[in-house]
Amino acid sequence: MNRKIFKILQIFITLALLTLVLHQAGLFAAEGRRAFVELLSGANFGYLFLSVLVGVLINMSSALKWFMLTRARGIAAGYWRIFCYYLIGQFYNQILPTSVGGDVVRSYQLGKFSGRQADALASVFVERYTGVLVLLLVAAVAVLSQSTVFDVPFVNASLTAFAIGLAGIAWLLFDQRLYRWVKQLVSAKLPLTGGVFAKLDKLLASVDVYKKNPTALMWAFINSLVFYFIAVLNVYVTALVFQIDVQFVHVLIATPIIMLIMNIPLSVGNIGLMEFAYVNVFQLLGYSPALALSVALLMRLKSLFDGAMGGLLHPFFITNNENHLSE
Repeated sequence: MNRKIFKILQIFITLALLTLVLHQAGLFAAEGRRAFVELLSGANFGYLFLSVLVGVLINMSSALKWFMLTRARGIAAGYWRIFCYYLIGQFYNQILPTSVGGDVVRSYQLGKFSGRQADALASVFVERYTGVLVLLLVAAVAVLSQSTVFDVPFVNASLTAFAIGLAGIAWLLFDQRLYRWVKQLVSAKLPLTGGVFAKLDKLLASVDVYKKNPTALMWAFINSLVFYFIAVLNVYVTALVFQIDVQFVHVLIATPIIMLIMNIPLSVGNIGLMEFAYVNVFQLLGYSPALALSVALLMRLKSLFDGAMGGLLHPFFITNNENHLSE
């Protein structure tokens, strides 16, 4: 029942955010709709092509980070296989309620291929955790650089929520006494959960190996910084498709804040939330809601394209250990 209520609440939030964004962009008025259509019709196709290329580059960068983490654990999977699994995860992100679903699928496929499910899942967990940690730090720096501009409730709440969440996960990783207490309590009352906790034990043990490999973690953080710089370029070039006078420094500040807000699991598939983040953060920096919404829609279209590529690759990468595809 609680899950059903949460889903209904997510749908309500999604519709409310979409309504708010459309209102902010003036699309409920005829004049606003005309201006929005003019903005879209004036798209620069040269920058559009470049935007697609940068979108491919950002996926390659993220896959490289994951690949290096798998190599640190001795998982024998080539870069292009990892890249394909990453795109397959993008496909499932489009059809499942949250991006966690895509992460589970790509880690499962890698686990089937390598025969090391716990290590595969740990590599995805570390890739995600280090990425979100770097995102939080970069977003905090961006907010502090323009503290008077971004001193608004939705930005402060996002930073606080992520800081608390990441701190809680770090506590569980470095001090597992609470986990062991919960495990003992639940296992005593629900013996059937023993298999679940056995898998969690393996996952925690695999993650613990990364804690003892500072070189792998260092490269994970470096790769995260590279990824977010490319993400800034991605948003910047996408904005240039619609308006040529967008300032790079503004996008440099806005992008990590937008990405942080987008990762909050409030709406269905972050629909509405992503558009809200673009419109309101861009607006704080002096850009029109119509421009921000155009950028958000093109970014979403590129995500759908990534998912479609993953869907096409999916039938070829249903892994059987006896029939490995070429790397």
